[in-house]
Amino acid sequence: MNTTDFLNNFIHSSCHKVQHSVEEYDKIKQLEGVKMVKATALYNIYKHNVFTNVDRRLSMKQFFHICGQYLYYDKYVCHHGTEFYYYVVFNDNNEIYKIAEPILLKQINANAPETLTDLKRVIKAVTRV
Repeated sequence: MNTTDFLNNFIHSSCHKVQHSVEEYDKIKQLEGVKMVKATALYNIYKHNVFTNVDRRLSMKQFFHICGQYLYYDKYVCHHGTEFYYYVVFNDNNEIYKIAEPILLKQINANAPETLTDLKRVIKAVTRV
C-alpha cells in the first residue's frame, strides 16, 4: 500500500474534507464509525501499513501537512503541550484494515482524548467559517 492508497482506501473517503466548512465538519463528526485519532497514533498506523517501492513513505511533518488537508481535526491544548486529533473513518472493506483492526483500536483507545489528564481547552480547527 502506498500513501495515496492509505489516505483514499484505508481511511474511508466519507471523512475527507471537500467543502472545508463548519457544516461539513459537523456532519463528519456525526458519521457512523468516526474515531478521534491522535495525530502521532495515526502516523504510527500509517508507517506500519505503508510499504512502497515506487515512492518513499512521508515524514511525520509531511504526513501531518497532508492529513490537515484531507481530514478535520481538533486541537487539544494541554499543560504538557498541544495534541491534534483527526476525525477518521476507517474503511471496513479494506483487507489490511480488517486484519489490523484489533491492534489499531487498542492504540486508538489508549491515546483517546479522554486520556488527557492535563487538558486546558479544545480548539475546533476548521479551515473556513
